[in-house]
Amino acid sequence: MGADSDTSFDDFAVAAIPRLRRVAHAWCHDWHHSDDVVQDTLERVYAAWPRVRRNGQEYAYARATLVHRLISENRRAWRRHETTVDEQGLSDAADAHPVADSAEQSAARLDTTDLLARLPLRQRAVAVLRFVEELPVTQVAELLGCSEGTVKSQAHHARTALRALGLSATSAPVTPAASSTVLSPTSVTSPTSVTSPTSPPSPTSAATPADSSRPGPARKGRS
Repeated sequence: MGADSDTSFDDFAVAAIPRLRRVAHAWCHDWHHSDDVVQDTLERVYAAWPRVRRNGQEYAYARATLVHRLISENRRAWRRHETTVDEQGLSDAADAHPVADSAEQSAARLDTTDLLARLPLRQRAVAVLRFVEELPVTQVAELLGCSEGTVKSQAHHARTALRALGLSATSAPVTPAASSTVLSPTSVTSPTSVTSPTSPPSPTSAATPADSSRPGPARKGRS
């Protein structure tokens, strides 16, 4: 890749890292793991950068790659039918924190990501994409490979659960913490250390992740 491409990727990565970390953390509730997932995502995006850049959907491609990466590491849980959180936990939370509480009170009491972490995986994935990324139902369905009806149903269950747990689904944004590792764009732009995926997600369909059955690119040491 030429110097111009490297520069454009660096600029993209600087802007995208905070958003990607926010999504990853809302999904997995672990900043260290979020950094690892984002690093892996950037390596995959870099490997396909010339095509991604030509298509002009750089962040959509990166987000799809990130979502695919998160789903692939929870494949068994993703395939299970999950529709409800622990009923007793919801009952206790609802009794302790009535829905009538203001959003400010709820946000002060519990962090959004703490609540998202208590949702089943499918509900959490939909909640992250619908409430954190604010994507339309059609795009969430495409990203997760499910029907729009499933997205609507899971979003409804997630809203109900979050309210019972003490927080409106849209009352408190997820604020990224300081990175525990150095996620510098230059740490993923060395062609000698970043292995291209066997078949990266097509830039012509940026919302569709690649096949998770293949191993990811070789990990690179952090700077």
